[in-house]
Amino acid sequence: MSCCSRPERVGRDGFLRLVFEQRSGRTVLTGKRFTLPLQVLEPSRLPDGSLYVMLLNPSGGILGGDRLRTEIVLGADTHVVLTTPSASKVYRASDQPARCETEISVGQGATVEYLPDHLIPHPGAALAQNLAIRMARQSCAIVYDAVAAGRIGRDERWRFREIRSEISIHFDGVIRFLSRSSLAPSSRPLDGSGVMEGFDYFGSIIALRHGTSIKADHRALDTAIHETPDVWGGATSLATGGLFGKFLARSADALSRTMARGWSVVRQHMIGLPGFDLRKL
Repeated sequence: MSCCSRPERVGRDGFLRLVFEQRSGRTVLTGKRFTLPLQVLEPSRLPDGSLYVMLLNPSGGILGGDRLRTEIVLGADTHVVLTTPSASKVYRASDQPARCETEISVGQGATVEYLPDHLIPHPGAALAQNLAIRMARQSCAIVYDAVAAGRIGRDERWRFREIRSEISIHFDGVIRFLSRSSLAPSSRPLDGSGVMEGFDYFGSIIALRHGTSIKADHRALDTAIHETPDVWGGATSLATGGLFGKFLARSADALSRTMARGWSVVRQHMIGLPGFDLRKL
């Protein structure tokens, strides 16, 4: 290739694979492999025996053309809480969008809590992200997902190119929950009536348990959302035995408070454990 030739594409290929197993009644990390820009900190032990794991992208954000894949395997009866240290910045894409794929396999009786901070798309950003969770019987999944209108402090609202997202949750190979969204400000205004209603942040909380057909009571989650100032949204019960809450927030602080309150309610309801401060472990 000559010095003036353009590369076939820009961006980096990152990979992360984590495997968890139960040993002597405690969840342990038994397999870890990663290539930058994906990385992981050593897990911390929670008082209930589960593991708290911080997922990292030390490059500072997601760049146009990046292809990032994460694979997480939870063995039977394990319990893992996955989060990130801060919001994820998505930078401008001059050509191909960044692609992030995450696949989580949840073994029988296991629990995964997937709680990344929200996305902050910069002007010109383009991202396609996919989260697939495959659940065995008696397993439980709690998922948080959120995105900002842009860099609000710089008054850069709705200047990204497109954010496409898909979340699918599978019971024994059958999709039992599916959420797809495509935010493309150039093709449809997003800040007005019927979409974001002037709010700057959008979040959702999903919780499912495989193996029960009893509808969960959504009222506590609905109250947690409604009683948070500067937030608008609500919650419902899912026929598959879970909860689903969606909300709009006017500030990052309101978004974080709603997430913390809603997650604590869902955690207590689904697995009988209280919430905690994810940033003080």
